[in-house]
Amino acid sequence: TPLTREQAVDNVLAVETGVAIPSYVDHDIKDEGWQQWVYAGQWWLDRMTDCSRPVLEKMTWFWHGHFTSSWDKVNSAKAMTTQNKLFRDMALGNVRELAQAMALQPAMLYYLDNAENVASSPNQNFARELLELFTIGVGHYTEDDVTACARAWTGYNLNWDTEEYQYYGYDHDNGQKTFLGVTQNWNGPQIIDFLLQGNSTTKAQAAELLSRKLWKYFADDAPSTEVIQHLVGVLSSTMDIRPWVKALFMHDEFYSAKTRSGLVRSPIDFIVAANYYAGFRTAVTYPDTEMVCHPEWYVEGMGQVPFAPPNVSGWKTNGYWVNSSMMSARAEYARHLTWMLRHEGANDLISGPNETLIPSDVVVDALAARFGVTLCAETRDAMIAYSQRTRVSEPWGSWWESTNLLTMIMISPEFQQA
Repeated sequence: TPLTREQAVDNVLAVETGVAIPSYVDHDIKDEGWQQWVYAGQWWLDRMTDCSRPVLEKMTWFWHGHFTSSWDKVNSAKAMTTQNKLFRDMALGNVRELAQAMALQPAMLYYLDNAENVASSPNQNFARELLELFTIGVGHYTEDDVTACARAWTGYNLNWDTEEYQYYGYDHDNGQKTFLGVTQNWNGPQIIDFLLQGNSTTKAQAAELLSRKLWKYFADDAPSTEVIQHLVGVLSSTMDIRPWVKALFMHDEFYSAKTRSGLVRSPIDFIVAANYYAGFRTAVTYPDTEMVCHPEWYVEGMGQVPFAPPNVSGWKTNGYWVNSSMMSARAEYARHLTWMLRHEGANDLISGPNETLIPSDVVVDALAARFGVTLCAETRDAMIAYSQRTRVSEPWGSWWESTNLLTMIMISPEFQQA
């Protein structure tokens, strides 16, 4: 019996819980930081490829790009993977609770310098990004509010011996502070509670910032006013994430022709899709064979490195990924997978019974089905024409025909669409 839309969405959102971080990267190992970063990225990409409900990893990545921290600055496998676990554990939980937890985790304390934010020398980095990027957005606060917020977060620091969060009361500014028009002896967690729970105006502002970001992440760059208002209404009521994501997946606009063709796969989405359809995983999944993919060699060229957002704003979306250098890096990764697919002559696409050649159009259609795409007429015709031209010069069939067609399907325009 076919599922209704709501039944299908509920199934998609029935994610697993309690995912453990691999033991190799849940603590810091001296002189193995680079190896731990590679392992952590490979493990995460394989999880994205194989987990039973991929929306869990999609939302983990969403929060990774929103409440950003970078391995480069944090320089701690333990801190970064603990943050990663938080984003996964609370991916569909509550925004306020997630914000409270991330604010006190070592990765964020390191990354935005609240580890050193003390009353005698307030540091505004975390306070500013909490307001500008994480919650209410530009235009809804003043520089005085940033100052008050920074003072409120003094003393919420890092114990440099244990490398864990610790509150130091003697470093907290206990003076009166005026934040968004309210004067009191604010502390850090009270700021988040006010923004995401206690004030209906700031809740709505944060809900709008997040809703626009979520729609651009899952759908396209031009959401209608109606869909944003609907998502804001759902999120701002309780700040619960699951019903908010469900509202997006249930909305008719999410299934419109514009939306269905309006999103370019990010580099990470491209790698995950290519790995899935090509059938390869990293050394984390297949440690005992040389036939593993190595996305860590290509992610920087593509412009999206796991555990390393480019800055506190996270990654841009959609059309940002369409340029010659980044697309060239995708082509290099497609070729990387192609060489493995064609290892020792495997994955011959063109040979039929008795060594006859399968018709070019049948080959191209079968390849498109294998990689989960519906080719437009122009792309399909171009691939068929390539196949036919190759057979003019080598009528018995060419090793290069199958090889190049495999690469071509992964760099086709249709395969770049999410």
